[in-house]
Amino acid sequence: MTTSTKLPVLPEPTATQLVALKGSRPEEFIALVKALRLKGWPLRAIAEPFSVSRTAVQGWENQYRGATLPEVPDLPVKEVKERKKNTTEKYVLSKEEAKTLRQLADQASQVRRFTDRNATSRQAATELESKLIEYSGKGVSRKQLAIHCGVSDSSIKQRLRKYN
Repeated sequence: MTTSTKLPVLPEPTATQLVALKGSRPEEFIALVKALRLKGWPLRAIAEPFSVSRTAVQGWENQYRGATLPEVPDLPVKEVKERKKNTTEKYVLSKEEAKTLRQLADQASQVRRFTDRNATSRQAATELESKLIEYSGKGVSRKQLAIHCGVSDSSIKQRLRKYN
């Protein structure tokens, strides 16, 4: 998926000056194009007033032969939004908790479709799912839970999906 970014647009006086110079004074026009490019203006912004391609602007820029460069406006600076830092502390499972998870996962792996509701393996599966939800809520990643249980990340995801 692409995101749209607002590209800079030449100020109106500069665009008008470009259009006026193009027909009457080509050397000054080319110098102005070169000055804009040196200030960082994108090809598209310069091409827009003429409805030409960026390649045409590159061609104009390449025609520059060392004339005096005029003053041009600076490229507008984008406002950078400050990102929020993830300040949540991650919960680290103790060896005891990791051992319990592994034992519950081993017992829960024996549950089949026709396993009795009161079987210890079915109860272990229920307890495992409640512990997975608890630890996931505390910030333990699915990957870490999968490692501690000795199963794949997708099986942890599937068990957590039942309750989300």
